[in-house]
Amino acid sequence: MSPRGDRLAIEVDEGDRSEARILDARTLKVTAEVKTPLGYVALMDFSEDGARISAILSTPAAPTDVFAVDPATGVLEPLRKDARPGLDGLPPLDASIATVKAFDGLSLPVIAYLPGGARTSGKKLPVVVEFHGGPAGSSSVAWDVFARFFVSLGYAYLQPNVRGSTGYGRAYEMADNREKRADWLKDLESVNAWVRAQPWADPDRVIVMGGSYGGYAVLMALTRQPAAWRAGVDYVGIANLFTFLRSTDQAIRVRFVDEFGDLDRDRALLEQFSPLRDVEKIASPLYVYAGQNDPRVPREESDQVVRALRAQGVPVEYQVAANEGHSIDHVENRIEFLTRVARFLDDNVK
Repeated sequence: MSPRGDRLAIEVDEGDRSEARILDARTLKVTAEVKTPLGYVALMDFSEDGARISAILSTPAAPTDVFAVDPATGVLEPLRKDARPGLDGLPPLDASIATVKAFDGLSLPVIAYLPGGARTSGKKLPVVVEFHGGPAGSSSVAWDVFARFFVSLGYAYLQPNVRGSTGYGRAYEMADNREKRADWLKDLESVNAWVRAQPWADPDRVIVMGGSYGGYAVLMALTRQPAAWRAGVDYVGIANLFTFLRSTDQAIRVRFVDEFGDLDRDRALLEQFSPLRDVEKIASPLYVYAGQNDPRVPREESDQVVRALRAQGVPVEYQVAANEGHSIDHVENRIEFLTRVARFLDDNVK
C-alpha cells in the first residue's frame, strides 16, 4: 500500500512467470502494468513520498537485481548500473513458454530455453527435460544456473509445469493427488512426445532430470516409460514411497497423505506409484546425487536405486555430498555436480 493509501502494488503468480500491477486502492482497478521482460518480479516497499516502489527482477539474461518502479507508468529503472562482464561473455539464449496438450485436453505449460538461433539452424539438439520439486511447486522463467549451463553446452533445456504445479489454480494443483498420479504420469508422456516432435529436438536424445519430487519424476519416467527417455539425472529423489514416508520428517509425512496416500491404509496405492517396484525396467543410464545429511529425502532413497541398478548392470554414476542436506548449495558441490553430469551425458548420450 502506498503511504497515502491511494495505490496498491500487487504481484501475480502466473505459474511459469510473475507479473506486477498497480491498482487504484479504492476501486481495485488496474492503473498500470509494471513493464518487465519475461521473468520473475517481486515488489518491495514504496518510497516515503510514494513516487517509487523498489522491486527485484530476475530474467534469463541476468541474475536478480534491484530496480525502482514508477507507480504512475509502471516503468522500471535500474537502481545500480555495475559492470557485469561475466554476463556479456555468455552465449545467447532464447527463452519462451510453450503449451502442450494433455491426453484429456488440459494445457501443460513448458518453459523452453534454447541456444540462440536454434529454431532456425536446422540442428537437432539433445534435450534436458527437468521436472520441478514440490510436489506442489512450479518452474518459473528467471535466471537459472542449470539452464544457462546446459544451453551453453548445446542442449535445449525444458521445464514443464505438468498437473500438480502451483500458479494455475487450485484444481490444477490437486490434479495429481493419489489415484490421479496416473494422469500426471500421462503428462510426462505427453511432454516427451511433444519434445520429440519439435524441429530443433533430437528425438533419440531426450534426457529426464529433476530434484526431490522431480527426482521421483525421473525414476517414474524411467520405470514406466523406459523407451521414451535416453538417460536420467536424479538428485535427492524419492525411490520408494514406503521407506520415504517412514523416514522423512513426520510433518511432511502428514502433509503427503493427501498427495500420495496414508502409510498404513493405502499400501496398494503407495505400491502402485513407487518407482522401486519396477526398477528392473530401467535400461537407460542414470546419474544419482544425494546429500549425506538429507532430512527430507534421506540418502537411503538414492542408495536403494543405485544398488538395484548396479546389480542389473545398468550404467549408474553416484555422487554423495558429505556436507549437504536436501540441497546442492555449496559451490564446490554444484561445480562437481554439473561437471560430472555433463561428462556423464557426454559419455552416454552425445
